[in-house]
Amino acid sequence: MRGEHDLSNLIINGVWPHKDLTPFKFFEGVQIPFVESDKEYTVAVHTEKVAHALATTHKYLGDKYISKVSSKYKLHGRPQIVNGVDYESTLWHNDLKEGANIAILMYFTSACNKEQGGSLSVRNKQTKELSCWLYPGKNDLIFLNHSKVWEHRVGKFKLINNERIVGCFDYNI
Repeated sequence: MRGEHDLSNLIINGVWPHKDLTPFKFFEGVQIPFVESDKEYTVAVHTEKVAHALATTHKYLGDKYISKVSSKYKLHGRPQIVNGVDYESTLWHNDLKEGANIAILMYFTSACNKEQGGSLSVRNKQTKELSCWLYPGKNDLIFLNHSKVWEHRVGKFKLINNERIVGCFDYNI
């Protein structure tokens, strides 16, 4: 993988891990309540403050990063925050079917480690060659390319006195 500050990794390797504390500041002082979903994870309730922080973050990340890949980028869908991992996410998959070709995962917690699992892997769908395998931690941003050549999965995850809270922001370029 090229240097960690090189956004071209998103296109070349299907993934770009990055640190930027600014988007996390949009959530300072914001209580994020969670409710059960029809999956194995809980989802954040979009209170007025949560919805505002999500919208601000969505636009910020798009303007700061996605615009460098394409000046004609579009925000896609409604950002979400989830706590946990569903079974389908532990299988190799591509999220292009959901409509966005770029996603940014924003990690609010450091629940991903060798004891608990939760690693993130990205590979070339045709060659099965792994381009990335990492354990995202608190305040990490993981940019994912959803073009058809890439697929990803979350390593099996055991919730051990910890939460795995991740914000999901989608874009089209």
